[in-house]
Amino acid sequence: MRITGLAAFAPLLLASAAPAPHYAVVHGWPSLPEGRVLGPCSGVAVTSKGEVLVLHRGNRGTDAKGLVPVKEPVVEVFDAVTGKLKREWGAGLFVVPHGISVGPGDHVWITDTGTSQVFEFAPDGTLLRTLGERGVPGADATHFDRPTDVAPMADGSFYIADGYGNSRVARFAADGKLLFQWGTRGTGTGQFNIPHALAVDRSGRVYVADRVNDRVQVFDPRGRYLTEWKSPAIGRPFGLALLPGNRMAILDGGSNPDKVPDHDGVTIAGLDGRQVEHFGRMGNQDGQFWIAHDIAADRAGNIYVVDIAGQRVQKFARR
Repeated sequence: MRITGLAAFAPLLLASAAPAPHYAVVHGWPSLPEGRVLGPCSGVAVTSKGEVLVLHRGNRGTDAKGLVPVKEPVVEVFDAVTGKLKREWGAGLFVVPHGISVGPGDHVWITDTGTSQVFEFAPDGTLLRTLGERGVPGADATHFDRPTDVAPMADGSFYIADGYGNSRVARFAADGKLLFQWGTRGTGTGQFNIPHALAVDRSGRVYVADRVNDRVQVFDPRGRYLTEWKSPAIGRPFGLALLPGNRMAILDGGSNPDKVPDHDGVTIAGLDGRQVEHFGRMGNQDGQFWIAHDIAADRAGNIYVVDIAGQRVQKFARR
């Protein structure tokens, strides 16, 4: 068996001899109305109905001064098969929209690093709940500091990656009560330097894309450290997506020196950390990425990737 990881880390992200599924970019997906372009795309999620939700920043760009919301709709809802734009919403609600997740009942969760808040919406975009105080960062039960992602659970509870400022992961009850949290800024076991994305498997294991530390850390449902994955194959993980067959798609967004990524790509791995397949590279052509920022998968195992600099979403069909 050929080792593709770094010998200093255990378990390694290893190459597997098992047959690998292959992914091919779907050219012409999605189909935007004539003259329509997306802003920097930061998040993507898939509903139970096969709708692909793309979160972008319109004309805002990648940062904002003050608390002025993006004026145009920032949530685009596409048909997963045809790529047709079905509807859009979210105008005037977010300052710097960052992460998007879909939970039970197809409720939509969105993090806003501009306001340091987390929002829960009904499938039609009706605001149901707001967590955090607008524009007031903090590290307690009711404040966040530029939160990045939400992992909603079947019982209504949810994890929040918080994020750029606090480097913690917190679990909340369905009613929004803080249950527990873990993590501080650092490079040690259970520490983070930008916990950027979350995934939770069927057994309750929590996977954290520890972006600047170039690793994925794995915890039990109570936040106790289990292991980590770190290797050149996964690079700098920006996003995570669970796939059918107990596999994980890990999105490498690159180190981005001076905002120019030095590598981009997707690694498919088993939940034991063994590499199955890798595809994609830096670039602006179909099937390439330009600061890839988030990843999602549908029930069939098709993969969707959004770019910040590329300002687009791409579909990769499993074949």
